[in-house]
Parts: sequence; C-alpha cells; structure tokens
Amino acid sequence: MEENWATPVGLLRTKSYSTSHGNGQDLQLIGTSGWRGKMGGETEPLLQTTETTSKSYFIRTIIPFLLLQASVGLCSSLQATFYPIEAELKGATASQFGAVFGIIHLSLFIFGPIVGKYLPIWGVKAIFPAGFIIDGSTFILFGLLEWVEDTTTFLVFSYLIRFIEGVGAAATWTSNLSILMAKFPDRKATVKAWCDASFNFGLTIGPVLGALMYDAGGFFLPFAVTGSAILISGIIVLFSTSFPEMEQGESNLPVARIVFNPRVLIALLTCTVGAYSVGTIEATLSSFLSGKHIDVKMIAVAFLVMSFCSVLATPLFGFLCDCKVSPWVVSAAGSVLMFVCFVFIGPCPYMSFIKVTFISVCGSLVAQGFGSAALLVASFASAQIAAVAAGFPESMEVQAVVSGLFTSSFALGNFCGPTISGVLYDAVGFEYNLLVLQGLVALTFAVNLLSWFVPLQVSRPDQTEANVSATTSSTEDGNKTEPARRISSGTYPELPADIIRSRPAPPRPAKMMRSYSTSSSVYERTNMFSF
Repeated sequence: MEENWATPVGLLRTKSYSTSHGNGQDLQLIGTSGWRGKMGGETEPLLQTTETTSKSYFIRTIIPFLLLQASVGLCSSLQATFYPIEAELKGATASQFGAVFGIIHLSLFIFGPIVGKYLPIWGVKAIFPAGFIIDGSTFILFGLLEWVEDTTTFLVFSYLIRFIEGVGAAATWTSNLSILMAKFPDRKATVKAWCDASFNFGLTIGPVLGALMYDAGGFFLPFAVTGSAILISGIIVLFSTSFPEMEQGESNLPVARIVFNPRVLIALLTCTVGAYSVGTIEATLSSFLSGKHIDVKMIAVAFLVMSFCSVLATPLFGFLCDCKVSPWVVSAAGSVLMFVCFVFIGPCPYMSFIKVTFISVCGSLVAQGFGSAALLVASFASAQIAAVAAGFPESMEVQAVVSGLFTSSFALGNFCGPTISGVLYDAVGFEYNLLVLQGLVALTFAVNLLSWFVPLQVSRPDQTEANVSATTSSTEDGNKTEPARRISSGTYPELPADIIRSRPAPPRPAKMMRSYSTSSSVYERTNMFSF
C-alpha cells in the first residue's frame, strides 16, 4: 500500500495517532506540523496539535499547577516565625518541638517512592485529588492545635499531623510533575523549573505572611487561609485540566533496577546534595551571623537574597536543559558555584584572612542560590534521561517512578541537612562544617562531569518482549483463544522515536483498545498493531 504523508517522515515529530482498519477506512497520523496525513495522499489542516504545543496553551495549563505549588511552598515555611512562640506558650521546649519542622521531610522521603510506584496502578485521577485534599485538610487541622492546652497532646498531634501532611505533599508533588511532563514531553526541565520556582516563591514569602496573619488573627488564621488556598487551587486544577490517561493495572516496573542504575543514582544523589546544602544554610547561618554581630534584619535580607536568586535561576536552568545544554554540565556548573559560596561565606579555615561582612555573605548566597537551583533542576532532567537510556520506556509510568524517587531524594537532603549540620555546628563550628560541604559538592562536580564525558550507552528492550505484549483474542464460539502474533524485528526494524510506520491489521474489537501515555511523543497505541 502506498503511504503518502503530509509531512516528511524523517522530520515528523509525532503527537498522536489513531487507526481504524477496514473497508474504506483510513490510517490517520497527527503531527506537530499542523496537518493530518491520510492513506491516499489527502491532507487537511489540524488545529489541535498547534494549540497543544503553543506557548499560550502551555501557560494556560501550567498556571493552576503553579498556584498549587506556591500554596504548598507557603505551607512548608509559614509556621517558622510563630510556631515556636506558640509551642513555648504550651510549655514545650525547643528540643521537644524542633523536629516538627523536619518530620515532614522524613514523611516525603518514605512516601515519595511509594506514590511513584503506585501512581500507574491507582491513576493520577485518584492520586492527585487525594494529595491536595490531604495536604490542605491537615494544614487546616494543624491550626486547631491552638485550643489544645496539654503539652504532651500538643506535641503528639503536631508530629502526627505534620507526618500525614508529608504524605499529601508527596502525592501532590509526584502527580503534578507526572501530569505536566505527560502533557509537555518536550519541556520536562522547564516544567520542573517552573514548579520549583513557584514552590520557592511560596517558601520565601511564607514566614512573612505567617507572621502578619499571626499578629492579625492568632495561631489558627494562617493555617486556615493557606490550607484553603491549597484546596481551592487543587480544585481549579482538577476542573480546568484534562488529565493524561494511564494504564491502571498491575505495575511491573522494577523500581530497584531504576534507582540502582548508576546514572540515575548519580542524579538522585546530586539532588540530595543540593537540598542538603540549602538545609544546612537555613539551619546554621543565622546563628553564625548573629555571633558576628550582624543585625537580625540584615540576616533576613541575606536569606531573601538567596531565595530570590533561586526563584530567578530555576526557569533559566530549566530552559537551558530543555534546549542545548546537557543537564550533567548544568549540574557540574552549579557545583562550582556552590563551592565558591562555601569558600567565602564563612570563610572556610584556609581562607580565614578574609573578613566576614554583610556584602561577602550576600555575594556568597547569590552563588548558592544559583548553584542549588542548577543542581535541583538539572538532576531531575538527568534522572529522566538516564532512566530512558537504561532501557525503560519513555512512558508516564516511568516518569511517575522517577518523580517519586526525586521527591524522596529532595526530602532526604532537606531532612539530613539541618539534622547533621546542626550536630557538626555544635561539634566543630560553622567554618569547619563548610569543609564537609565543599567535599560533597566537589564529589558532585566530579561524578556529573564523568557522566557527561562517558558515552551514554542506550539500552533498548527487546522488541518482541517490551514493546509488543502478547494478547489474546476470542474466537466466535468464545471457548478458544489464540495468541496474537508478534512483530518480527527482522521485517520491521526498530525506528527512531519520531518515525512511525505501520501496515493494515485485521480489525479488532473496540474493547481491546488500551491507552498509553509516553513522554517523548504523546500518542495512543492500540492492540490492533499486534501481529
């Protein structure tokens, strides 16, 4: 049969195709060129794919998700200014309530991979609403602790609610990234960068808004407002976004094989180091600068400088990773910036002749803001690339697992940073703790540079086992089944992702059709292509 497509096959970037075989029926292929090709040479304009790949569609789709991410960021930092005051009024000490801030990251670390694994089984339409409902509701519930007077009860429920809040945050983070990457497969790093920027924006303004609302309405008001903001923004996403379809069934993805792939592991550890450095700065820098007789208002400005630089840098590095720059190179560059920060911010012991000033601290935090943003954005892109290169399909199921692992790695760094660095700060001081950070970022620089230099060996799963599953079709009497014949790799060799060839197949019942989502090109694949 003659194939005549509106777009040259070698230049086609496929978004979706549908097939229908039978008498007089055509095979239709939809490409991003804005035309639909038919068997027989006719073409007709197509507006759907032009819309779904345009910048305006991208902006309209992502804005509700960014509002949700900003709300989650607000909830993460809102209570930093007033919760210790309230806890002390209830009779709790700093050692008793200090871990309340870190237990949410422990929960994220535990439940991030779990959500990623079961997202393909339960589906985003179940996981996403469950995530933002749990997150928003538990935050409102946390505000009700204002009326709990018993110290032990106050602390127990503080820990319990924050832990459950981490479960909701893990579901929200993982499903957000999976949905957006499935809708915009060519902009993965950009999507991750904008989500991070929104989260960091909420994280930055959270303490300020929390203090203002606490002064205006007491302990409950900040939690009620921001918890409601999560619920409202989640509902907006739920009713304004068409969710990509995922196969719901038994998941057979080997998560251990993904996480222990060397390149995936390097990307996840890079993320952990980036989060660890941010947690260390937030936990120890304030006390160090206070000992250097720097005013508390100036310390607040210094932290604002770091957060502002991180918010600015995340979209920039996301754009670079999606364009021409290897994410391994971006991670290596971020490691260099962070190393510069840890040399001059103390300064470190071998640079002790440099005097600590507000200007030197702010300059160092600029480098830290840009460097940590580079690590967190590029490591996510590196993990996605490494998983596909290891032979896993570039599907939404794999994306969900990688997103869950990334959320877990980020939470691990956020939990270990303040915890370990707090101990080191008391044991050896801020300056010598900088040497530990320098060693970590130097190692990160080396392994990312090595990953860039070493040629990437792309493993492709066997065509007959991974890409085409054996299906069965019922005979007319309904008592016998015959296995579907598999595609012979010798007759139909494997082609690049953006080239699709097909030949007519016998008609299949409509009930045999199944929907799959991929990330390199989003299309619908049916069992009618099993031969």
